[in-house]
Amino acid sequence: MPFVDRDGARIHWTSLGKGEPVVLIMGLGCSSALWFRVAPQLAKSHRVILLDNRGSGQTQVPHYVVHRVQHMAADVVAVIAAAGEASAHVVGFSMGGMIAQQLVIDFPQRVRSLALLGTHSGGPWAVQAEPRVRQLLFDKATMSAEDSLHAMRPYTYARDTSDTLFDEDALVRLAHQPSARDYQAQLYALIGWSAWLDLPRFKCPTLVMHGLQDQLIPPANAARTAERIPGATLIELPEASHWLMTDQNAQVIDALRTHIDAHTPS
Repeated sequence: MPFVDRDGARIHWTSLGKGEPVVLIMGLGCSSALWFRVAPQLAKSHRVILLDNRGSGQTQVPHYVVHRVQHMAADVVAVIAAAGEASAHVVGFSMGGMIAQQLVIDFPQRVRSLALLGTHSGGPWAVQAEPRVRQLLFDKATMSAEDSLHAMRPYTYARDTSDTLFDEDALVRLAHQPSARDYQAQLYALIGWSAWLDLPRFKCPTLVMHGLQDQLIPPANAARTAERIPGATLIELPEASHWLMTDQNAQVIDALRTHIDAHTPS
């Protein structure tokens, strides 16, 4: 089972498939196992590299009050190197999209292309969720895992997404639930973080994709981010919410493949 040691942590990672490397970065409080609807599909034609961020999954890290976004971005670089790759296409979801933006800022040479799913660029320029939704993010640390998943569902899954799909996601999340301490250490990392001022300097081909029913990270953030990154492509999914990979899986996979392949040397 692969691990890479960096800055006092043992970062768990794995890969599947062969071809052009694609690294997938998961969101707040989630292990890389939550890429189960995406990774096997992309691995049919690409090498997919997965990692558990600090505070999630099988990554081992000493006590931290905050797992900083900059540290998690550097962890991704360490994993890319451990996988024997000089660079990779980078796909980030939610908090993973913030880590991906920081990766472009700090290590631009490591990023072949960028895909930002259901995320924002932080700071006072970000469009925030309604207060009751934001409060749920903090309350989750004191709720049971099951209760927190059900409490967040109306704000993070599309209206027409079935109970079956939600339950499948929930089972994977419950099997890889972080401690309250690690969840909070990730959450606190997002307070005050921002990539907004750096976005106009991004030179990598960028796809921004967002569900229009998302109430956790409002979809206006996607348009703002895409407008600020030179040449970025924006895809908005009317029938998807925050967990767009579950709500509209086929559309997300098709868009990612098209984006990655368009920026892969022939």
